[in-house]
Amino acid sequence: MDSLRKWFSFSKGERVAIITILALILLLVLACVFRPSRKSLSDDSLHNLDSMLALRQAALEQQQTEKAQEVAELHPFPFNPNTLTEEEWLQIGLTDRQVRNIMNYKAKGGKFYSKSDVGKLYTISEEEFAQLEPFIVLPELRRNTGYKSVSKKKEEQKGAESKPAEKKPIPIVDINTVDSTTLVELPQIGGYMALRIIEFREKLGGFVNLEQLRDVKGMDEARYATIQPYIRIGEVETQKIDVNRADFKTLVHHPYLNYEQVKRIFNQREKRGMIKNWEQLETLLREEGEVNPLLENYVKY
Repeated sequence: MDSLRKWFSFSKGERVAIITILALILLLVLACVFRPSRKSLSDDSLHNLDSMLALRQAALEQQQTEKAQEVAELHPFPFNPNTLTEEEWLQIGLTDRQVRNIMNYKAKGGKFYSKSDVGKLYTISEEEFAQLEPFIVLPELRRNTGYKSVSKKKEEQKGAESKPAEKKPIPIVDINTVDSTTLVELPQIGGYMALRIIEFREKLGGFVNLEQLRDVKGMDEARYATIQPYIRIGEVETQKIDVNRADFKTLVHHPYLNYEQVKRIFNQREKRGMIKNWEQLETLLREEGEVNPLLENYVKY
């Protein structure tokens, strides 16, 4: 017992030294516990950097997506921007906001004198103008500067009184060969209606009768009566469909055949043999609906 007491008995100076050392050790331990390690700080910094880069990349991708959406693919047809209606601008593929801006510009007296004037509209981008430019049709239109001398005005007034106004003659067209640019020169035929006539002609295989124009979507009696004097049918061979060899898609695409009639043709071909003539085909089709007699001009056997 005395030996143990000998080992654990300290002088006053030794006790002070021991307490000081223990205090220093405690402080070092606390400092290690509460100080963030350099490694953790580095990991946090890298994580934050990666997050910032990811956010920037996402923002760039969103900007590219929005830009691609703004420059949507248009579906233009030959048109005069000075006479195009709001509905026809929308059919081309412009947005409601763009069409409103264009119509406001025209309502305030704005006119298009050249193709480049359309490209100057702030609402139409350079990419969109590049799609529209080949389809713009503009007759010669003289700019009104608003500044004329008195003698010039009198000269123009005198000329106007002595000379009747000249109107551009309406062309006579062959409906089987005319293009959409010439069709828009006919009265009451805008760019969209001209495109519909061309598309119907391609599906039909060529016109054999002027009355077939009545079958074009949007062709009312007043419009037909107006353009009839300016339309002719020249000598042209219609595109004929071989009813015994054509596929289903080709047959049902024709304006004078419906789905059930095409099914009847295929049943005949598969179960009873080939169709030999128009009388047989007409009898076959009549069981599934009305038969247009002009269809005879578009089939072969």
